[in-house]
Amino acid sequence: MKNAILFVLFCFAGISVNAQNSNVNKANANIQNGKLAEAKEQIDLAAEHEKTMEKGRTWYVRAMVYQAITASEDESVRAIDPESAIKAMESFEKVKSLEKEGSNYYTLAEVQIQQLYSIVLNRGITQYQEEKYGDAYLTFNDLTKIAPKDTIGYLYGGFCAQEEGNIENALEMYYSAMEMDDCPKQFYTQAMFLLQNEKQDIEEALKIAQIGMKKFPDEQSFDKSVIAYYIELERTDEARLALIEALETEPGNANLWYNLGYLNGEIDEYDKSVEAYKKAIDADPEYIDPYINLAYSYTQKAKEIRQEAMDMDLKTYQKEGAAIESKADEYYIMALPVLEKANEVVPDDEAILISLSGLYIRLKMTDKAEKMEKKLKELGYWEEK
Repeated sequence: MKNAILFVLFCFAGISVNAQNSNVNKANANIQNGKLAEAKEQIDLAAEHEKTMEKGRTWYVRAMVYQAITASEDESVRAIDPESAIKAMESFEKVKSLEKEGSNYYTLAEVQIQQLYSIVLNRGITQYQEEKYGDAYLTFNDLTKIAPKDTIGYLYGGFCAQEEGNIENALEMYYSAMEMDDCPKQFYTQAMFLLQNEKQDIEEALKIAQIGMKKFPDEQSFDKSVIAYYIELERTDEARLALIEALETEPGNANLWYNLGYLNGEIDEYDKSVEAYKKAIDADPEYIDPYINLAYSYTQKAKEIRQEAMDMDLKTYQKEGAAIESKADEYYIMALPVLEKANEVVPDDEAILISLSGLYIRLKMTDKAEKMEKKLKELGYWEEK
């Protein structure tokens, strides 16, 4: 009798195993038949049953069921499970955990993960282009789960959240990407923009700019943003002290001198700004930014002086205007060799060439002005009238 009971139990166990294997087969067939709701129900049963839940094939078929739901253009099919993309990815990862690397199902899972990524990315881009920003945000959020080390999902997800006016979600996307070692600078600048303009959180924007400044030492925009935030927070003394202390350690650091010049210029300390720019040029004669800012400082000073003459009435101008114009020209003359040197460092820069042309005209250096005009035309920067 005991043996008979054991035999019956064994038969039931065999029937149960066969039933679950049958569910895997049926689910696989229903993918091809487009009966995805049935396929989902069948494969979920197999994935939960102790006899089939540890088989790579079970999870591969489950992944393919959920991937098919994700890939469908029919919204009612995708509504079968709104989390289908995530479940597909989890299933592919389960396959890889159960199968040996290089095995058939392991290899197929890796290939299909790339396919899943493409499906989700393309849908997100389409939704974004169609300005369905809420849907696109959810899609790109799925993409970050499928490829957590790929910044594309975080970037476009952040853009979509911004378009929806959901600043917190956008910042969450950008901050998540910033945790990666190879995070592009755009995430930092986007976060700074939102913090400054949407949340008016200058302190936090300053922190992000300082991180960006360290991570991207050659990117001047972060340095300038740090200085701008210090000024807005009325912490200019703190900014200046930090730069001066840094220069005591690195007196030949042209970038530090440039930033000190920029800071002094922003708070209208003209002489100190000019001095710092000159030291930046001395430290690195190939560094173009201090040339441009030094020349700009001179020309702005000249414009301020000329404004005095422009504000005079005719009688006063006839008496004093020429002297003031001459004084302004002294600063234009100081700017000229700076821009000419900048032109030597970067020969075909459009902004420098146009500025030089304007100076030549202002200083009545006709021959040089004509040569510069000719060069601008040759380079396509200046159209024939």
